[in-house]
Formats: sequence, structure tokens, C-alpha cells
Amino acid sequence: MMQADLLKLAQQGDLTAIARLLNSDLQPRGVTAKLLMREQRLKILLFAERSLDQTALVKVIQQRIDGLAIRSVALVKLYSQRVGREFPDWTFEFTPASYAAPASPEPVAAAATLAATAAATAAATVAAAAAKSTTAIVKVRTESQDFLASLRTFQLDSIFPYREVLSLALYRSSRVRLLLFLGLFPLVINLIAERVSLEQTAWLLGIYYASIWGVVLYNLIKPVQFSWQLTLICVLFTTGIGIPMLLILQQVPPFRSLYHAIEGGLLFRIVGFILGVGVLEEICKALPVYLLVFYKKLRDPLSTAFYGAMSGLGFAIAEGVAYSFRYASGLSKGQLELGSYVAANTIRFVSLPLFHAILAGIVGYFIGLTLINPSRRSALCFVGVLIAATLHGLYNTFAGGLPGLLIVGFAILLFVAYLRRSQQIVTEMHLAEQNSRR
Repeated sequence: MMQADLLKLAQQGDLTAIARLLNSDLQPRGVTAKLLMREQRLKILLFAERSLDQTALVKVIQQRIDGLAIRSVALVKLYSQRVGREFPDWTFEFTPASYAAPASPEPVAAAATLAATAAATAAATVAAAAAKSTTAIVKVRTESQDFLASLRTFQLDSIFPYREVLSLALYRSSRVRLLLFLGLFPLVINLIAERVSLEQTAWLLGIYYASIWGVVLYNLIKPVQFSWQLTLICVLFTTGIGIPMLLILQQVPPFRSLYHAIEGGLLFRIVGFILGVGVLEEICKALPVYLLVFYKKLRDPLSTAFYGAMSGLGFAIAEGVAYSFRYASGLSKGQLELGSYVAANTIRFVSLPLFHAILAGIVGYFIGLTLINPSRRSALCFVGVLIAATLHGLYNTFAGGLPGLLIVGFAILLFVAYLRRSQQIVTEMHLAEQNSRR
């Protein structure tokens, strides 16, 4: 559009033209203006990355508005706001030099006769009604024009930043990648569910929920040493080596007898679940962490707690897949109601992975304490396994009832307490080690 045409439209009150002219003055200063017009009041919203000098900016805008001589603008209101802020830094208003207020009507002399007065009154009433009707029509039209004009003031890239969505820079953020994974992965599973087996679908769901808990635990524990390689080692070792070893040891005395004991009364169940199931499974989950410490890959308790938790998630994924087959079989045979099937699967893929991770994290934490207090290495490992196995066994005994719920809650809070008191516990271990060497 030619400059002369742009000036002419601006003088006629066209908001798009006024905005273009103002932005030509302001954008070199790092300022963007957006305009709104209502009832002869022109609102100018100024956006910038920094706080703006009010005196200098008002002078620039006032000179431009006065130069345009827009007769339809009675008042100009300025709002200066930094990008990302909720409220403006400052506001200012002025009356343009070109605006001329309408002259007040002269007083009308009284009519000479009563008839003339009545006629004048009637005429005035009709005129007022007509004026009111006209005003209403004009007002509606003005609001419509203001709405359309305000829509034209938006910049497409501001209200629909599609270029940023399509740029690679956005995907360099780990948070963005995490959001995409969490939001899209279940939809991907749904797309392929009919083409893959139940086992493959269960593995994918297990990986998805374990990933969520992995992120939560990472932010809770904040391990000093973190690497994807060590995380995968712990998960894959437990699922590929630890669990097959566990299945073999279950058939070896005395564990074989302890596993059979869970079919007896309450006391036998408690003993069998703690000394059999609990001890074996917690040692299985702790094995990759112990090996990482042995080969000096880990050097602090928080890191060993984290990788213990990751090993626990690996164990829970494999266990969840195995149980999903049982639940599916029970549902197909009518042995399990649909609601119970959904609840059982949810517990296996959501709640119990966290419980397994917490118990393995406790054992991992005690293994990490052996790095600080090596003179009590065996005792620390024994205590860590004993605590985790006891909580594990008690939950298995009372699962499905309120006591089971309380046990899981207690285990979670106990793990958090270890993390919160970690510095104090580490100091105590240092002192114990120094005393043992005297």
C-alpha cells in the first residue's frame, strides 16, 4: 500500500493503518503496538521485553497522532506492558490536538404562545426519539466495526505461532519431549494394539507407567550420578537376569519351603512372604546396584537409591506383564468381573511399580551407605534387605484390605524420610567409620 493511501486511511480512523504507522516508529525501538477503538477512545497497548521510558515514548506517539489529525479520536490512552507480565508498567492518556469538542447549543428563547410551546415540545420529543433510534443503530454498527478492527490488529504469528511448533528448537527441550511422550505414547499403543499380541501390549503399558514413575523418582531423589546407560543396565539386568535367577532360587531349599508356607495360616503366610518372597525378590532387585557399587560405578547413597528404584521398576514391569495374562484369562473364563479386571490391572501397572521401586530404593540406599561406612558393610546390607523384605511380606499378606493400603503408604513415607535425613545419616556413618578405625 502506498504511503499516501496509508496516511489517508489513518486520518479517517482506520485502526490497521494507524497501527502500521505507529509500529513503523516503534518497532525499531523494540516496541510493538496493538490498537483498540471504542466510543472515540483510542487505546494503544505497547509491548516490549523491557521497561519503557514513559516520557520519550509518549512524545513519539503524541507527535504521530497529532500529525495524523484524526478527528474521530477524542482521547488516547497508552498502556506499557512487558512481555509475559500480567499488568502494565505505566499508563498515560492525552487529548489529540486535532480533536474539537462539539459546541454547546445556544439557549432557545421561550415561545410566545402556548400552542407554539406545545408544538415545539412535540417536535422535540419526536426528534429525540428519532435521535435515540439513530444513535442505537450507529452504536451497534460502531461496536461491530470495532470488533472487526480489533481482530485485524492481531498478528497471526502471535496468536497462532505455528512456525515455532514446526521448528526444531522447540524439541530440544527435555520437558517438551517428556510431554509429547506422556501424551502420545498411549495413543501409539492404541494404534498398534490390534496388530500385536497381549504380551507386547502389556510390555508397552508397563514401560509407559514405569517411565512416569521414573521421572517422579528422579525429581524426588535427585541422584548425584545419573546416566541413561546405568538406568538401562539396572532395568534390563533385573528383567533379563535377576528374575530368571529368582525363579530358579524359588525351587531351592529353604526358599521352596518358605514359598509353600504362604498357603498355610496367617502366621505361616507372614513368615513365608517375608523370609521367602520378600527376601528373594529384594535381593534380586538389589543385585545390579550391588554390582555397580562393587565395580565402583556409583559413589553416593542417593545415586544407589535411585538406581535401586529403577531396578525395582524393571522388576514391576515384568511382574505386571505376567499378571496381566492371569487377569485376562480370568476375565475370559468368567472368573473375574470387568471392574475387578480394570482395577487389578491398574494396581499392577500403576501402584505396585512405585511400591517395588520404593522398596528397592531403600535397599539401594543402604548399599550406598556402605561406601561411607565400609566397616559395617554386611550389617548395613542386612538391615536394608530386612526392612524392605518385611514391608514387602506384610503387604503381600494383607493385600486387598486397609492394612495393605497403610503398609504401602508407610513405605513411601519411610523412603521420603530417608531422603530428607540423608545428610544427617551420612554424617553419622562418617563418624561411625572414624570411630571404628581408632
